[in-house]
Amino acid sequence: MKKLIASLAVSSVLLGDCAKGPAPTPVNPRDAVLNAMTAVYEAGTLHEELKMSMSAAGQSLAISGEADLDNEHKRAHMTMDLGMLGGEMEILIDDGVMYMRSPMFQDAGTEWVKMDPSKMDPAAAAQFGGFGAGTTDPSAFVGLFAGVFDVKASGEQELKGVPTTHYVGTIDLKRVLKGFADVVGKDVDAATKVQLKTAVAQFESLGIQEKIPFEIWIDTDGLPRRQRITMDFGKLVPGAEEASMEMTVDFSGFGKPVHIQIPDPSEVTDMTRALGDAGSGSGYG
Repeated sequence: MKKLIASLAVSSVLLGDCAKGPAPTPVNPRDAVLNAMTAVYEAGTLHEELKMSMSAAGQSLAISGEADLDNEHKRAHMTMDLGMLGGEMEILIDDGVMYMRSPMFQDAGTEWVKMDPSKMDPAAAAQFGGFGAGTTDPSAFVGLFAGVFDVKASGEQELKGVPTTHYVGTIDLKRVLKGFADVVGKDVDAATKVQLKTAVAQFESLGIQEKIPFEIWIDTDGLPRRQRITMDFGKLVPGAEEASMEMTVDFSGFGKPVHIQIPDPSEVTDMTRALGDAGSGSGYG
């Protein structure tokens, strides 16, 4: 597990030493990005802050939230402000299953409801859980970056007091599955492969089948500090002119303890079928 050792004082000393000795070996930008995403997996735990904005047909929507992730146990705890979509929501994830608590589910009869994206049509899962809703396995998340290409360094920037290098590039969904094993290892289990395929299928179900531009800021420990994905749906999805989305995730708290308690079954109503039918536009029966 890596520790965050970067500071301005230490960086000054290291830079001074480098000036006296041989020049450091340049880092390949694509390798830097892949190594950073692998480092997220290896860190075990981390904290995320999410901001998402969407606009279409003159309307705009903003979503924000925070999350604590336990990669080893495939668990997460999130608090979300969904704005006009439903106000505040608390979400727990346990090995892919989502538990939700929100006023919008007040008629469920229990404090929590749950949804299993693996049992839903990918298009429905994408609508309710966002991109990669079924992809809670961190190896599958890292695997999405197997499709990264055309990566370039775009200068140095300090984020919340942490020095970082800014990279820009593109994810090609058609390259993801082909290069997956090269990123997370050839001995990856079958369940992880299934989750990665689910994530790609969710993008494709929304009409996104080609390239996704991204930005990432990586600190001197090789850990990602910010990641941003932008999409112009007018170019990706026919009939979605002037529709766009920007999602920014800030990373921190690598390796710090995370405690996530899953609700007792008596406190949970399973709404997988109901939400799946609503997302796919079908009814019961």
